[in-house]
Order: sequence, then C-alpha cells, then structure tokens
Amino acid sequence: MKKILFLLLLPFTLINAQNQKLGVVLDGESKKPIEFVDVYNTNDNTVTNQNGKYFLLSNNDSISFYKLGYEEIKTTFNQLPDTLLLFSKPFELAEVVLSNEDSLLDLIKKAFSENYPNTNFNEKFFIRSLLRYDGDITRIQDIQGKLNRRTLLYGKDMELKKKDFIFQVQNMRKIGLEEITENETDIYFKFRSLRAILMETVQIGINSKNFEIEEKYFDNQSKVRLEFKYNGENQKINNQGYYIINLEDKAILEFYLKIEPNSDFIQKKDIKYKLNFYEKNVIFKKDTKSGKYVIKNGKIRSIVEVKNNEETFQTFFDSEDILKSYGHFLDMKIKKNVNENKDVFKLDFPYNKDFWHAQNQLLLTDEMLEFIETVGKMNEEFDINSNFK
Repeated sequence: MKKILFLLLLPFTLINAQNQKLGVVLDGESKKPIEFVDVYNTNDNTVTNQNGKYFLLSNNDSISFYKLGYEEIKTTFNQLPDTLLLFSKPFELAEVVLSNEDSLLDLIKKAFSENYPNTNFNEKFFIRSLLRYDGDITRIQDIQGKLNRRTLLYGKDMELKKKDFIFQVQNMRKIGLEEITENETDIYFKFRSLRAILMETVQIGINSKNFEIEEKYFDNQSKVRLEFKYNGENQKINNQGYYIINLEDKAILEFYLKIEPNSDFIQKKDIKYKLNFYEKNVIFKKDTKSGKYVIKNGKIRSIVEVKNNEETFQTFFDSEDILKSYGHFLDMKIKKNVNENKDVFKLDFPYNKDFWHAQNQLLLTDEMLEFIETVGKMNEEFDINSNFK
C-alpha cells in the first residue's frame, strides 16, 4: 500500500514546466473556498476543487481567474499570491423589458435550438465520484476519457436511445471500501453509472407554473439570475434554485437545484432507505468555434438515510459526482470500451501513473488525500477495491 500512496502523492514539483502554481481561491467577503473557478491562459486551463485549490503548469506567463457572478482577475504567475480573493458582482435594479407577451423562460425555450447542439458531437470528460459514510470518505474514483453525445439537452418529445452516449475510458484511478458492515448487515451503496451522471446533468427544466420566480440582474443588466422556489400544493416537495441567463441570446449559463424532500422510507430486504437531500449544479460555456453552448462543469450530490427494519441503527450515505467537460467538437475516433449503465465503482481499467502524475483537471482535496493516506490501515477490517496493483 505504501507504494500506492507514493504514486498518488508524488509532488507536483517533479513536473518540468516553466511556470507552475499551486494555490487557493477564496470568496473575498466570506473567505470561504470557491469551487469551479476557471484558472486559465491561452494555452492551459484547470478548475478549483471543493477546497478552492488548483494547480496549473504552463509555458505561458499570464494567468486568469473567472467564475460567473464574480469579478474576473487577470495577472501573471510572478505576481500571483498563494491565496487569491474573488469578489462577487452586485445585483442591479431591473430596467430591462424583455417582452410584453413572453416570459423569460418562454424566450429561453424559443432560442433553445439556436443555443445548444442537437446533433452528434465529441468531447473529452473527467468524472470524479465520491462517497462518504456518516461524514467520512469511503470511496474515490476518477475517470478520464472521450465521449460522443447524440445531443446536449433533451426536450419533452425526445426519445432516449441506447446510443445517446458512447464512452471510451482512457484513464481511471479508484480506491475505496467494498462494503460497509453495520450490526452484521453488509451495505453496498451503488454509485451512479456514467450514463446516469450525464443524463442528470442535462435535465435542467422546471414547471414554471409551480414556482415563484424572482429576477436579479447584474453585469450591466446583460445577465439575470432567475431564482425559483416551489409554491405548489404537494407538501412533500421543497425545491428551490436558480438559472443564470445571458440576456443577449437567452442562453442558460448556469443551473442550480436543491431538493429537501419529505419522503417516506422505501423497503428493500432487511433495510429501508429514503432520500434526504439532493442538489445539482450545471455550468455552461459558449464554444467559440461552433457558437453553441456546451456543459463545462456539473455536480450532483445526494444524501440517503438507511435503517434496518428493527431501527437499531441509522446511517447516512453522501454521494457526489463531478463532471468536467472539455475539448468539445474535436474530430477524434471514439471506440466504446465500457458499460455505460454499470455502477462506475464496478468498472475496471488499468492505472496509468504517468497520466495521474501530470493531470491537473481537478486536484484531490485535503480530505481525499487524508483518506488515501490512511486507507492502507483498514486492510484487516474491510475489503479494499483499488486498481493500484
């Protein structure tokens, strides 16, 4: 196991590049870490993780930081501090008249076909799946590869097909506990499949008739944050979230949804479970060559409560999937080599230490590094599932 840990924690300083920076980005007011900040220049790019940390190596001396709703910062590697503060943009009083007849959501639907690709296209992807058991990490999996999509977003009348997604996995690393044993009950929490992760990130519609909507403008009223909250009769639904819309072309730039259901337990053999919390965040960007909007980052999180029938124990599983898409519309061959409907933690693929030493798509968080360092001590108690062999 010590050999495995060395491969994972190899210092970034061993990578040869002219400029490299390991830093953190915080909110200027709250001083909390900001996730999904784009860190980039004309040659290279990465994104911050949940700790707000990033690592970028580049032969270009310039470096920029951008997240929707924050002031962009452009600087150089030499002038960049280890901790960077980003300040949010203020909301403005509404002076924009969109239409006398159509709501903003109606205008978004009308511009749908113009803003998003509706034919086959390729991209590269990076997916991180994470599982916590009662607050502690029990599994980590990173997958990198190539993907062909039949379309990006799905309308009400679009039929799902088997070949909506074609995945070619190129790199994978995973480590975690196979099962959790509690009071002689073996519990395996099933990860989402690759297909399920992609499908959840493209489902971003709400029924506006059942929601209260408030408009907040910013960026000189070129963008609006549409905040929505469920106001229907179903007392078991507590949904809220927001869209961020580009008013110039009526395209969705970001979608966030939080659900706190008041649901009943579902029985399954000797246990019962229910969903306590669900949230989803999807961020889009406009591809400069095609002029179409594509998904840049996505995040799905759910918390499930589990009990046995006698209710002698209670436990919580916190599942998280992060998607980073890049290299859109590349002309590349994609050969399916993975079952996209299978639990991602059940997928097998060789570990490539050279790739993972150099990757900077998404740094491991401090919590993940701590888990990796200590997981070797669990060999006598738990079955370890890892491809570091």
